[in-house]
Amino acid sequence: MTPPHDPSSPTGPAERRQAFRLLFLCLMATGIGNNMLFAILPPLARGLAVPEYWVGAIYTVSAVLFMTMTPIWGALSDRRGRKPFIVFGLSAFACSTLIFAAAAWAGEEGWVPPLAAIFAMALARTLFGGLGSATNPSAQAYVADRTSPSERTEALAGLTAAFGLGAVIGPTLAATLVELVGVPVFMVIVSATVFAGAAAVWFKLPEQSPPKQQNRPINPFKQFAFGADPRIFAFVVYGCLTWIVQSLSLSTLAFFIMDSLGLDESEGLQMSAIALAAGAGALIVAQLIVIPALKASPRILMSLGAFLTVGGFALMIAAPNYAGIVTAYLLISFAFGLSRSGFTGGASIAVEPEEQGRAAGLTTATAGLGFILGPVGGLFMYNQLGHVVPYYVAAVLSLVALALAWLHPQIRRVQNFVEIKPEP
Repeated sequence: MTPPHDPSSPTGPAERRQAFRLLFLCLMATGIGNNMLFAILPPLARGLAVPEYWVGAIYTVSAVLFMTMTPIWGALSDRRGRKPFIVFGLSAFACSTLIFAAAAWAGEEGWVPPLAAIFAMALARTLFGGLGSATNPSAQAYVADRTSPSERTEALAGLTAAFGLGAVIGPTLAATLVELVGVPVFMVIVSATVFAGAAAVWFKLPEQSPPKQQNRPINPFKQFAFGADPRIFAFVVYGCLTWIVQSLSLSTLAFFIMDSLGLDESEGLQMSAIALAAGAGALIVAQLIVIPALKASPRILMSLGAFLTVGGFALMIAAPNYAGIVTAYLLISFAFGLSRSGFTGGASIAVEPEEQGRAAGLTTATAGLGFILGPVGGLFMYNQLGHVVPYYVAAVLSLVALALAWLHPQIRRVQNFVEIKPEP
């Protein structure tokens, strides 16, 4: 178990607050860029007359590399320090967004065939998955280095809420600005913003602490083998289930809204952007307001999140209209905010200080696995088996996650370790 935060750390409270705010803003910018795609891609694919499964393939290609590389970046941050990999990941994300913008522009103007444009977009997302994935585990480990066990779940919830805030802003901006300036110009603006964030981190983020582990292995097989460590295995499995469910709902939502309401591409962009932004807002409320107020253990957050997710998908299946769909997605997103903070904080508390990068890499990699299986599987079921079938599957997976969170002994052990009270 992680001991209390070392008071001898050269980063003082004021510096720590400033650093966390800077990381929050940078992750919010990447959240804008990443989550706008869930509103932009389905209508863009319909406009290019590309089948839905190609959209799932774009998500999946990126997710494979994201899952493979995040444990390596986390281990390297144990070895070399956090800041270099935060900056590297932000820069790679900005470059991938520029390439994606160029591919979208070429496709819309008819300079390349639709499938060629989609292929170039997939390559851009591959760059994000392989290299841009360095940011998240390094930023999580940075926060873990500077927090005690009893405050870590709340601190990590605040950090991951930045990505959620970007998820609110991204679809909303997409719905507003795409009509004014077009998809490519909007994505160039996002890229420039993330580049500015990378520069700010390089010049402003304090990191006087030496790396914890100079000889950390970076073999990906050894990093994934760490996921079988009894201390974190249950948290990793729960994270995989949670991200599969979340990615399934994200990738099918815009299509579900368009098909349920009989909307065209332009109307679908507007209505799905509103729903995505509302869901991201619910996630932020969970992470920035509810979690600090509850002061709950990772086990309680994981159990409550899985339980509410089941209810959200039940409502989605029964939703009679747009308001019902949005309400269901609000509940699913709120629950995801609780679940994600619970398993991320629990895994961090369960390991030693010199293992924070590895643990952050693995918990971040669960998102990659989710986006490998969720979009392709969800969209396949959506097209071949029926529009609500993916949501039945998601409800069953959430029930499995609920049982794991409530019954697994290691998750119970972490609950007993954390002091559920504010630090003096």
